[in-house]
Formats: sequence, C-alpha cells, structure tokens
Amino acid sequence: MSGGQLLFNQLHEKLELLEEIGPIDLQPVRCMGACDRFCVAAFTTPNKLTFILSQLSPTDSVPDLLEFSRQYIAYLDGKVPYQDRPATVKQKIHAVLPPLPTHP
Repeated sequence: MSGGQLLFNQLHEKLELLEEIGPIDLQPVRCMGACDRFCVAAFTTPNKLTFILSQLSPTDSVPDLLEFSRQYIAYLDGKVPYQDRPATVKQKIHAVLPPLPTHP
C-alpha cells in the first residue's frame, strides 16, 4: 500500500469518528503531480483559500490534519492565522492559492 493510500485510509477512518468537525468531502486523487513531494493533501472549498501541503508523513501528520480541518471549516475565508495552525501545516505548506472565482 502506498503512503498516500495509508494517509487517506487513516484520515477517512478518523473523520468518520469525528462528526463534530462538520461536512468534509475527503477525495482520493491518484496523482497530484508531486511525485517528488509525496504525500500531498489539499484543502479547498468555494470562496476559501486553497492550502496544498506536501511531504506529509502518512502516519504522523493525521492528528494535525484533523485539527487543521476543524480550523479551516471555522474560518469563513479559510485563512487560519499562521500562529494557530498545527506544526505539520506550518512546516509542510507547498502553496496557498486564492479562492477560485465563483459564478452566479
């Protein structure tokens, strides 16, 4: 099993137990084009910043990703203050992108 699949499985399992986090659509992606920076995860939703994280540990990063999920949902624009972000998120940010434009 690949590291990415292991990370996905662990996140999926934990998210099912943490209903208080809110609605999260966890989607596996076969390739994010970052082979030399695996494991990669992205947080994205309409009208919020997109965070792309790379070089994640398939096991050790799970608690911090769950915490960041809570934070990301709580902030209307997705802009979790840097000082409040879990250590993994601070260290593993590959890119932060502006919100995608929405069409009426």
